[in-house]
Order: sequence, then C-alpha cells, then structure tokens
Amino acid sequence: MSEFLKSLATPPVGSAVPVGGTVAALALAQAAALLARTGDGADGGWMHGLRLAEQDAFAVRTSDLDAWRPSSDVITSAASLLAVAERRLAEGAAPLDVAAAAEAVRSAVVIAWVAIESRTGPVPALGVDELVSRAERITAAVRSGLTNQLVG
Repeated sequence: MSEFLKSLATPPVGSAVPVGGTVAALALAQAAALLARTGDGADGGWMHGLRLAEQDAFAVRTSDLDAWRPSSDVITSAASLLAVAERRLAEGAAPLDVAAAAEAVRSAVVIAWVAIESRTGPVPALGVDELVSRAERITAAVRSGLTNQLVG
C-alpha cells in the first residue's frame, strides 16, 4: 500500500498521466472488501476492482483510446455493490462497515465520472446522481441509527 501511495504522490515526469480512474477502481475494491467482510454478496468484488485499477493504469500509460472503459465499468459495478450494501443495512449487519462501503462506492462513482469526462469531454451523468443518492441514503440511515442508539 505504501509503495502505491508513494507512486501516486510522485509528480509525473513529462506529460501528465491521469490516475483518477485507477483511484476510483481501488475505492470500488475497498467497498467490495468491506461488504465481503459483512458476510454477504461481495466476495470476489474486490478482485474485480483491482483488475479495473490495473486496466486503467495500463490504458493511461499506453494512451489507449478506450482508456475511459475501466472507469465506466466502475460506475456499472457500483450499482450491484450498493444493492448489497442496502440489503446488508436492512439486515442490520455491521453498520459502520456498510456505511464505509457506501461512501467508498460514492467516491468511486464520482471519481470515475470525472475520469471519463477528462478523457472524452462532457458526458451524460451515466446514472451517477442516482448512485450517489443511494450511497448517501445508506450513510444517512447508519448515522441516524447510531444517533438513535446514543440518545436511546
């Protein structure tokens, strides 16, 4: 992890190489790992996120014309992770992990959307607003439940 963060923090030599899509895919992987930790539905999802991060890193290094695809796949994959998070929340499983996963998904979606636009120009929202709203509702529900526990 420290080597990755060190390389991320190192300014690029020559032309700037965008790494936002890679960061989005890693956030997706973290969300999937957190949801797998709750015991349901996201096993292997973290590997999918890592594969997308590798694909993005390769695509931007090689100036692949389809460099936006891994970020698009992040957005597509986010919906299924949010469905798992919603189900786990309803079941009362590990609310802090579920909220952290939802926020990681929210972050991944927004970063991926910006990464796509930086490579292709403005694009329709790709369902981003709805995904962000779902993630925010999960976090709000967890926070509300925690507040109720503290007050009650």
